[in-house]
Formats: sequence, structure tokens, C-alpha cells
Amino acid sequence: MITPESIHRMRREAGLTQSELAIEVGVSQSYIARIENGTLDPKLSIANKIIQVFNTRSPQRCGDVMTANPITIDARKSVSAAFQIMRQRSFSQLPVVRGERIVGIVTERDIVRNLQHDMDKLSVQAIMSSGGVPTVDETTPVDAIIPLLESYQAVVIQNQGRVTGIISRSDLLRAKR
Repeated sequence: MITPESIHRMRREAGLTQSELAIEVGVSQSYIARIENGTLDPKLSIANKIIQVFNTRSPQRCGDVMTANPITIDARKSVSAAFQIMRQRSFSQLPVVRGERIVGIVTERDIVRNLQHDMDKLSVQAIMSSGGVPTVDETTPVDAIIPLLESYQAVVIQNQGRVTGIISRSDLLRAKR
């Protein structure tokens, strides 16, 4: 929801003065000031123009579109435990951790490739996708991870080395609508 406070914050984050925003939107500086102080509720067309300016000036960051606090699974857990979580939550992949450190990702494809094994005795670590998991900071622009999602199922979001989120292809599609 767009509020006077959020418009003020987004304008500042975009590095715009009220006058600069007013010029781009096609209104007066006082009109922007009145919106920001809550004494004027802008017409929908003006609100849309303001949002459009912010969208072109301030690219979305991964922290804005990620699924926060993703469910992870310990590498030593059984594949059957991973499958149960994935089925219950309708996940197609699950980040694999050892402690708080990301060590891989287990996907539906990984599980299907190993259906001939006893899932209760097979560890997630034994079947998880290798080759690393792309990880980025919460401040990374969303557009920067698009090439990663062409090759990987998901991108893990970290803040100071701790997993704080995940962006899957479906999260990206939702964010880009």
C-alpha cells in the first residue's frame, strides 16, 4: 500500500527532491509536498505516475521480492524428510544447510533421479545438486539474478553470511508482473 510515508521514503531512496519528482510527474512541487505530508490524496493517474518514476529510478532489490526465512534442510537428514517437507509445502526445491551455511539445494529432479533407493536411508547430501548454489546479498538488484535463474532453480539470499531468503523462478515472475 502506498502511503505518504512510503512516497517520501521512496523519493529519498531514488535520490530525488520534491521538485525533481514533481517535474517528472508533471505536477508542482507543492503538490508533492502535500501528498507527502498527508494533506492531499492524489488522483490514481498521479499516483501511478509517481510509482512509475520510482520503478524506473529504483530497481527492485532481492530483499524486496524474496521469500523470507526459507525453510531449509540439514544435509544429513534423509531424502524422505526432504520430500515430505517439499510435498507439504508445495516446494520444488529446498536449500540444504550444514549449520547456517548453505551447502547445496535439493530439487524434485534430484529426488526423481534417486527413486530406486531407500529414501529413509539416503541422505540429502548424497543426492543434492552440486556445483554450488548462487547466493547474493539482499541489496542485489533483481535484474542481476535473471541470468542465474535461467540456469538454476533458485537463488539464495544472504545477509552477513546467514540465509535470509530465497528467490525461485515463480517469485521472479510474481515480482515482474
